[in-house]
Amino acid sequence: MNLICFPHYTCGGVLCDILNQTFSPVLSHGGLGSIHHAIGKIGDAATPYTTYDPEELLTKILLTPSDAWAGTHCWPGNLSFDNFNQIINITTVTERSKIYRWVRAYRHYYSKEWSGITGIELLDKMRETAKNYLISTEPVFNSSVYNLEFSEVVDSSTEFYKFFTQANTNMHMERWSKINDFLYDTNLWNFPEVKAYYQAEYETKLKKYYIYE
Repeated sequence: MNLICFPHYTCGGVLCDILNQTFSPVLSHGGLGSIHHAIGKIGDAATPYTTYDPEELLTKILLTPSDAWAGTHCWPGNLSFDNFNQIINITTVTERSKIYRWVRAYRHYYSKEWSGITGIELLDKMRETAKNYLISTEPVFNSSVYNLEFSEVVDSSTEFYKFFTQANTNMHMERWSKINDFLYDTNLWNFPEVKAYYQAEYETKLKKYYIYE
């Protein structure tokens, strides 16, 4: 079987659609309703999802056709690679990837959940929650694992197209980029949630409180 592992809000749905030659509907939370995308979902975390039972994951995806790609939020470093033909591991090592992921999560999920919160309370929630997104989803080094940085997907880079060579790739990524057009805004780095990310980084690395001006 084939597995694609991705922390939430890192294109899992669209990548499963590309690999499985499907075309799923857009859901209210900004993701895609891909059946394959949900096959291996046994849990989730804002930080990399490493605290899961590998046997539970294998049991859930065991009936997947051998040529299909099953999606999961589980980080593949805990798995026995003998069970898989290929694994794609979406990583978030670079700051660009972390910010892309945080902005997607904020725009599609947190901003709706916090719609009644304003002022300093909102700034505090943004800063504290962004701390989860500072933590990298790391690569896994094995001959059966292809590590792909999330920013390479968003930017449709040469590295992305090394693996995603399917005829439907451009069509899917064009639709995805429209759903997530804010990631391509030239003012992205001045978004309030991006400033909150840097404030979270400041507090985490310097071990001191950020003081608003």
